[in-house]
Amino acid sequence: MKNSLKSLVLLFFLLLLVQFVFSEEKKPFKPRFSLKLTAGLGSALPIGDVNDCLESFNNNEVFEAHREYETGQVVGEIKTLDTRIFHGEAELRFDLTPRISFGIATSPPIHKRNESSVTYTILGWAGPQVMTWTFRPEIKVSYPIRLSAYYTLPLIRRLSISIGGGVGFCSAKIEQFGRYYAIYPLGDTGWVNASQVAKRNFALGFHGGVAFEKYIFTNRLSLIAEFQARYINIRGLKGTHKKTNEAGNHFETRGTLYYFTWWDHLIGARYASIEVHESPPDAGCRYTADIRKAVLNLSGYSFRIGIRIRLF
Repeated sequence: MKNSLKSLVLLFFLLLLVQFVFSEEKKPFKPRFSLKLTAGLGSALPIGDVNDCLESFNNNEVFEAHREYETGQVVGEIKTLDTRIFHGEAELRFDLTPRISFGIATSPPIHKRNESSVTYTILGWAGPQVMTWTFRPEIKVSYPIRLSAYYTLPLIRRLSISIGGGVGFCSAKIEQFGRYYAIYPLGDTGWVNASQVAKRNFALGFHGGVAFEKYIFTNRLSLIAEFQARYINIRGLKGTHKKTNEAGNHFETRGTLYYFTWWDHLIGARYASIEVHESPPDAGCRYTADIRKAVLNLSGYSFRIGIRIRLF
């Protein structure tokens, strides 16, 4: 009797074990597609030379000295472009195996624009000379396309970690309008308008990151928490630079967008600018220095959370 009871108990636990094993047995893996949607917080947009030049002009040593001593000869300021962006991404992912996946992703385009002016008055023996500079910078970046490869490892039940990276590409454009307007001591006026457009139709960048994924309820829906870093420095933007003045003169140059510092005789200070030139600008009467191709910097990082939906 006791042996029979032991046999029944043993058989019961054996059936439980078999049921447990079969309940945890995974179905054969099939390649599948999924859609990931994430959003979160991240670094500000560096932008690079566009903002650096605006800041350099606004904070040149002459303007800063007048502001410090409150002479009233400098009124207004030149503002840099807003560096805040939305950190979000949508990705279509293909799982080739349980460990190896590929994705194609995009995020919102970038468009930044503003307008600001500063007025500087020189007090000379013949009377004041009032000079006003107006700047209207603008940058546009298309929807980026990012191609990624991932390697996934399971951590604990229904939780995994993915490490991945890849390349991305986008198009970018820098537009600038500047106006110089002066009222001279005898009351006559002068002005110069300058506008330039430079773009790069195909700019390449790199990215990498790590993501934690937790399946909830079913294998069709999961929660995502991820970190991503990107490196995108866009050089070699090409376009045109146009100038007109009160005398009706018109100048136009085609070439590459360059960064340089130069000496402005009107202000009596050195600051940085970006301009389109056929070739690197020489020193000339502006005492140009620090010459290189201008850079639009879109690098940064982000922390995002979201969901992944298995499609089929």
